Amino acid sequence: MSLALEGSQSELREAFLKLSSPREIAQLLDIAYARLIYHIYKVDPSHRYTVFEIPKKDGSVRSIAAPATSLKIIQRKLNQILQAVYTPRASVHGFLPSKGVLTNAGVHKRQRHILNIDLKDFFPSINFGRVRGMFMAPPYSLPPEVATVLAQICCFNNSLPQGAPTSPVVSNMICARMDSQLLRLAQSRRCIYTRYADDLTMSTSMPSFPSALAKPRPREAAIVGSELRTVIVRNGFRINARKVRLRTRSRRQEVTGLTVNQFPNVNRRYLRRVRAILHAWRKFGEEGALAHYILSSGAPYRNPSKASPALSRMVRGQLDFIGMVRGRTDPLYVSLAGKLRELAPDAAPPLSDAFSHLRREFGEMSAMEDHHRRGYMLQDLMNRLFAAAGMALTRPFVRNAGAEQIDGAFALDGWHYLVECRWRERLASTREIDGFLGQVLRSGAQTMGVFISIAGWSENVVPLLKQNQTKAIALVSGDDIQGLVDSRVPLATLLRAKLSKLNLEAEPYLSIDQYIVSQAA
Repeated sequence: MSLALEGSQSELREAFLKLSSPREIAQLLDIAYARLIYHIYKVDPSHRYTVFEIPKKDGSVRSIAAPATSLKIIQRKLNQILQAVYTPRASVHGFLPSKGVLTNAGVHKRQRHILNIDLKDFFPSINFGRVRGMFMAPPYSLPPEVATVLAQICCFNNSLPQGAPTSPVVSNMICARMDSQLLRLAQSRRCIYTRYADDLTMSTSMPSFPSALAKPRPREAAIVGSELRTVIVRNGFRINARKVRLRTRSRRQEVTGLTVNQFPNVNRRYLRRVRAILHAWRKFGEEGALAHYILSSGAPYRNPSKASPALSRMVRGQLDFIGMVRGRTDPLYVSLAGKLRELAPDAAPPLSDAFSHLRREFGEMSAMEDHHRRGYMLQDLMNRLFAAAGMALTRPFVRNAGAEQIDGAFALDGWHYLVECRWRERLASTREIDGFLGQVLRSGAQTMGVFISIAGWSENVVPLLKQNQTKAIALVSGDDIQGLVDSRVPLATLLRAKLSKLNLEAEPYLSIDQYIVSQAA
């Protein structure tokens, strides 16, 4: 049995709409007719699916029915066909290749009012008769015997099974009429409507939310309006009254799990949970962190026939979600990815996207005429370089009653380092270096300095630092920064090499090119 079908989407769609008998279904699915009938009719239902339960947030359970391998292959091929046949409405964002929770949430950002509705028992409420009737009705208009076999492939225990490859697209096809009606209703009330699976969302920038759609109740709850309720009920669905929310922009507004008051963003609880797992991993090791993860996320509620994935894969999936929402150049994402890279280098996401952005940004700064803005942007770029290395560079701060301005600080291998960032046209002078040296020497015993000057420094700077017996400052040039954003050497590696050169040979400057040559020798 082949695992996928050949042919373009238009060819699959045309062949599907011409189906006239069950045998043609088998032919389209590239499977012998007798084998198709065997898997959907003759195999005992208890052997067709593995059924298990996972808990919901409200304390109830959700039943998952995972099809056996042979049936799953059939469903995957049928899903390939149905994806070619189904034409999604603009308001639909669930189970589509080019859309998702991010596009769904983005539609409702910065709105005055947002109504969230959850459909109760979404997949179970779509029964065999509804699926069969949908295939028989326009725009598909298939013969009854064809619709019966297609519905039999898609259904289990008289409903769409959660876990079958065909269930998502079939649910979208079933909801097509309701989506059209709800979109018209929302537009008539100057609202926006979207649906992601069983999550319906309506929002408006009007001063008050239309009472025909919902009326507010205490504690952000709401009563669904008669017009909206009528459309949902007439399309064969029920509203989960406990999950109806009407929120104003003065409170946290969420759409499919993302906050949307200003822009789609990951919930703070989610971010704290990822930080906690990485912290537990560093402190207690992988086994201790895994135990923490299981307790905090309900990880044991999985298909009992499959082993739990490794902790690194689970954390990587969470990071990919954060990167999808916030962007892979976002400092928080880069920082969390850097922490995972320290713990499990092979599991960490690649930094190519972030460094591509940093390379472009560094090039733009080089041509910038506004020197003050360029200086601020350099500090921001350094923050992201440190975050990518799993290190934290503090924000600028003042000390000694405001007499000293420090551009930043970081910790490495038990030592503390003050940072000075300069991007001026002229070379850094010995007076500037001497002033920074004083700041370093007035700090704690285990404190050194890193002086970053994109333009470089005067010829007297290196001799000055060599004469100083404290060996307290290492130098970083613009060429070094260029090499870092080009990903030629990791930041922590270059810093350790510079500090080793300073401590062992009293040499305050080791260029990135010199380091690369020394490693190749």
